[in-house]
Amino acid sequence: MVKSRVSHNNWWRWTLGTLAIAFAVSGCGTTTTAASPSITPVALNSPVVTPAPSGCPTAARVGAALGITLPKPTGVPYSGGTPLAAGATGIACEYHAQSYNVIIELLKNIDPSYISQFSSHFPVPYASVSGVGDQARSFTASIGGGKDNEGVVATKGRNLVALVATATAASLAQIEVLVNQLL
Repeated sequence: MVKSRVSHNNWWRWTLGTLAIAFAVSGCGTTTTAASPSITPVALNSPVVTPAPSGCPTAARVGAALGITLPKPTGVPYSGGTPLAAGATGIACEYHAQSYNVIIELLKNIDPSYISQFSSHFPVPYASVSGVGDQARSFTASIGGGKDNEGVVATKGRNLVALVATATAASLAQIEVLVNQLL
């Protein structure tokens, strides 16, 4: 596991940047476009709330897997981008609590090589993970105050799941188990 100190002021930017490509792929629903790898940072208390796309895992399911209580998911605002291969679809689901955040990306009919585009935006070098999908990568970065920003991206066939948990009590092992279930 890789651990690095990340400034508390930048933790939200890295949470979003970690999944930049998928956020745009999802467009808060199904789409065939992808974003450039940059998203305008959003403050943790941002008033921007979009409806959760159909197909988001329930807050109860995600919360039970991660050992935390989560609010209902909302969508992640689409930021425009570059076209993907026809037929690729995805959703972005955000579970935003007062002091922590979980973002899940679920992509279908996407080339497994997209895992590289996700992991290239991790805030620290990734570690390969065995036993999760066909291939998986993870990261852990300290955001200060005893809190971490953790994430896993994995593929299975032409499905890709990415999950970032920021400032939660969830372990990387819990995140890996949930990602494997969502694949």
